[in-house]
Amino acid sequence: MKIFSCLFATETNTFAPAPTGWGSFHEHVIYRGDASKRASKGFGIYMAEMERLLAAEGHELVESVTAFAQPLGRTVREVYESLRDDILEDLRAAGSVGAVILVLHGAMVAEGYDDCEGDLLERVRAIVGPDVPIGVELDLHCHFTERMRRNADTIICFKEYPHVDAVPRMKELIRIVLDTASAKVRPTTAVFDCKMVGLWFTTREPMISFVKRMQEVEQRPGVLSVSLGHGFPWADVPESGCKLWVVTDNDPALAAAVAEELGREFWDLREQTVIPTMSADQAMKAALAVQGGPVVMADIADNPGGGAMSDSTFLLRAVLDRGIADTAFGFFWDLGAVRICADAGVGAQVALRVGGKCGPASGDPVDLPVVVKAIIDDHVQIGMGGGEERTPLGQTVWVQAANGMDIVLVSIRGQVFSPKAFTDLGINLAGKKLIVLKSTQHFHAQFAPIAKEVLYVTTPGAKDMNFGRLPYTARSLDYWPRVADPHGFDKPANAEVTAPGQLYVIDGLRLHLHRSGPAPTRHGLPTVVIESGAGTSAAVYSRLQKALATKYPVCSYDRPGLGWSEADSQPLDARRNAHRLHALLAAAGVSGPILLIGHSLGGPLARVYAEAYPEQVVGLMMLDASHPDQFAMMDGLMDDQLAAEREKRAKVRDGGPPPPELAMVEAVFADMPEVIAQLKAQYRPEVIDAMALEMRGKAEIARQAAASGDLGARPLAVLWAPQTVVPGAPAAIAEIQRRWPDYQQAHAALSSRGRVMMLEGATHMGIAVLPPFVARVVEEIDGIMAQLGTP
Repeated sequence: MKIFSCLFATETNTFAPAPTGWGSFHEHVIYRGDASKRASKGFGIYMAEMERLLAAEGHELVESVTAFAQPLGRTVREVYESLRDDILEDLRAAGSVGAVILVLHGAMVAEGYDDCEGDLLERVRAIVGPDVPIGVELDLHCHFTERMRRNADTIICFKEYPHVDAVPRMKELIRIVLDTASAKVRPTTAVFDCKMVGLWFTTREPMISFVKRMQEVEQRPGVLSVSLGHGFPWADVPESGCKLWVVTDNDPALAAAVAEELGREFWDLREQTVIPTMSADQAMKAALAVQGGPVVMADIADNPGGGAMSDSTFLLRAVLDRGIADTAFGFFWDLGAVRICADAGVGAQVALRVGGKCGPASGDPVDLPVVVKAIIDDHVQIGMGGGEERTPLGQTVWVQAANGMDIVLVSIRGQVFSPKAFTDLGINLAGKKLIVLKSTQHFHAQFAPIAKEVLYVTTPGAKDMNFGRLPYTARSLDYWPRVADPHGFDKPANAEVTAPGQLYVIDGLRLHLHRSGPAPTRHGLPTVVIESGAGTSAAVYSRLQKALATKYPVCSYDRPGLGWSEADSQPLDARRNAHRLHALLAAAGVSGPILLIGHSLGGPLARVYAEAYPEQVVGLMMLDASHPDQFAMMDGLMDDQLAAEREKRAKVRDGGPPPPELAMVEAVFADMPEVIAQLKAQYRPEVIDAMALEMRGKAEIARQAAASGDLGARPLAVLWAPQTVVPGAPAAIAEIQRRWPDYQQAHAALSSRGRVMMLEGATHMGIAVLPPFVARVVEEIDGIMAQLGTP
């Protein structure tokens, strides 16, 4: 069997001052199908090991691009698209493949692409089709996105920070992918959003034990893999943050239960996992209090492995000001200083200006008289995985200043992994009092054994360690530590569930609107507005809203008496509803174009809104939408059902047993506990009163919708669910079901760009709430956005 693979990775700090371009990739690695042969001790180690493992089982590796760049700002669009397209072209050229295994990062962001890995996976899936298994290995600091999950069969990430387990995790992935290809397993994945932003070092408790806990759970029957993606804090993209996901063998319920179990356990550890950091002054005092040395000090704010420039001088200045002797610093990325020293030669005395060259986060340059002690043209260090892995540093210079201060200057920006980067130059680390490293944690595996103590230091560098104040604009601000309890776990069981959105007073009524997703900063980017079905609150559409919000601004809202909105005393009127919705959107700051999704009764309501505000509505989706003609046949049909439902809810309110439908809610939203809480809180008899008012207005709504004009050339997608006539159903219901396909064709005919599609296996509610159908809805919205010219 042919297995296609590539390695394509960088980690993007969207706050970094410089982009990631061709130079960033070329100075590290770009190989085109031959990394396993040319760099088996460098970045080619992944392809070399994969080829060995696959060959041992009689499989052939089709090796594509291996490309890596040190973290920096957003990748230049042309660079990303060029490397991506090379990979896709190799995949097409490979012909029929039995499986695809991609080694990616998970936090790569490019100009125009907030989710590069998701984009690549979607294109790979389009080429290989739905039946070829796709496995993905991610860095621990990944963003686990819905787009990735939707297009891959299995995703795993490293468990350790520092990342000493990259190759073992790859072996784990290969096993699952091969078993999937041979039909021994059928992976299913569930994810728990921890709603946390931070760094978690697995070299200290309680993270050591939590990693062991994940490994223990992987031994349970049916569990294939457990991953905790820490997220990358310095990336302002919609789906960033810490997430835990579980892969099981064809058991989604088990995956969801285990993901929530472990996710809650990790949440409970949040205060214990905070990294003890120090200011520069505190760190210097602590280091001097240690008897002997060396004390290893991590300059975490200037870690190039997180997108910093690796030239800040704050700790260098602190050491000089205190006159601390016998110190070593590495690495300063300073091309000018390297060139000056290399030209001067070993033994030369140079008045050198060190660091402080890349911006305010670099501090001021430091002028030092130094002696050039060593020059290596193509220096390397042992990689973070240890063993034979090597990473390049380029032309490297050791200079020595007064008082035993040794400084390593490099020409390829990279964080410190190994003491050999110093000792191979001739620096004796054993005799040092203080070793200052530009790294956050990857140094730990190789430096901790020689350190008397390890200190983590914050400076005014490019990586702010105060996670609660990071200046996010694209991602949700509902996360710990910015918010004490974003899950609502700490509330007492009988506490009132709070609305996810905001309340606005419209026509004297407090109406609830939930806005999520990126701010519509790009010119013309439409906001998606969800118009719900009869008697249905916005919470029911939470999965759809969450999926859409990874790409687009999204609003859902509650009509009067539903969800968190105040009840009205009048029957629902489509035109009045349109005016209220328009005012509600304006109150929430939504003033640009909108794309309406109308589910069920929301379809006719969306038509009336589009008629009232044609300049605002640029596209529509009818989602198993009702047709005006059906309402005349429904007169009086639901009265008895509504009365019985109200009585049942009143009994539950008064302490009666929960009804079976709440168990269904728990199953459908097992991965979204906050939605379960919201829907349970809304299981009130008063909601049925609001639904009755909506049904009382159906004849007028039908008249208003039928009188609305067509939609012209606005993009329109009509998605519908096949109807199954229930034996014994009233004749009117059976007739509506018989006409349902014609109703949907009639919807599509409202626009010259109408598109109609039946989703096999969907139901009237499932089309809007179940993951496979939500994914299809999102794809169709993508298509509408493409027609509108939205990138």
